[in-house]
Amino acid sequence: MRITRRILPALMATPALAQGFPARNVTLIVGAPPGGTADALGRLVARGLSEEWGGATVVVENRGTAGGQLAAETTARAAPDGHTLMLANTNVLAINHALNPRQPYETLRDFSFVGQVANWPLVLAVRPELGVSTVAELIARAKAEPGRLNAASAGNGTAMHMALALFNRLAGVEIVHVPYRGSGPAMNDMLAGQGVQMIFEPTATLLGPIQSGRLRGIAVASARRATALPELPTLAEAGLTGYLVTQYHGIVTPAATPSPLLAQLNAALNRGMARAEIRDRLTNLGAEPTATSPAEFAAFVREEIPRWVELVRLSGAQVD
Repeated sequence: MRITRRILPALMATPALAQGFPARNVTLIVGAPPGGTADALGRLVARGLSEEWGGATVVVENRGTAGGQLAAETTARAAPDGHTLMLANTNVLAINHALNPRQPYETLRDFSFVGQVANWPLVLAVRPELGVSTVAELIARAKAEPGRLNAASAGNGTAMHMALALFNRLAGVEIVHVPYRGSGPAMNDMLAGQGVQMIFEPTATLLGPIQSGRLRGIAVASARRATALPELPTLAEAGLTGYLVTQYHGIVTPAATPSPLLAQLNAALNRGMARAEIRDRLTNLGAEPTATSPAEFAAFVREEIPRWVELVRLSGAQVD
């Protein structure tokens, strides 16, 4: 094939494909601090990709502030050469748009989509000494003591914050939101009984404490019961009609990443996450492994953004 001046720039724009990918260390940005669900998932993704790439180094970089905004901005500014990836969640890709339309990045403009990797049912858990075992009992207690119950969350504007705000709205109660800088610190105080009595967190975080009796699970926020905790009803089943909050994670790259490179990244991601030991680990954490194409993930997020705008409106949630 004769290389013309028009074709040459396109070839030069995709050196990773021409020279073999990855050409250097790959950075996987996680918009959460170490110790939480997102961090655990990010390290599994890094492991899967590294194994698919013959042991290439995939560095997990935690940027857990501002509801993932810093991670998103950092990713959006990176070169679109596949060497900077982000583990993005519901918050980064959809909720932030609903809470702050003037945020400094725009999901559909600033990112290319590689693939979805997992869904996480959110579980509502309480301290055992609170003395409630059902959603109805929790609502009755909250109504009897308005403003006296505190709920920890992984941070302002997170899916966990939204879950609480929607609970307050639909149940007609005033449970106080106590934001932390990530799931790890929130869970530390929850397990220690330091001023908080309830929390919404993914099954990955709550499965162990619930099974050991340190916390009591009472419901899940998803449309269906969680596979890992099938005895817990959904909040809709428990009487909060219309209640639905989902938490998902997927991999994105900076916008303008070439389509052939996205396809290459997607294939490595899906193969890596399908490895038996990684899939088993995800399942044991209570996750629901998910594999999509770049186009399917992009279409999913495109549908999610307006749904979250409406959910935030209904919940009355604000970044405080």
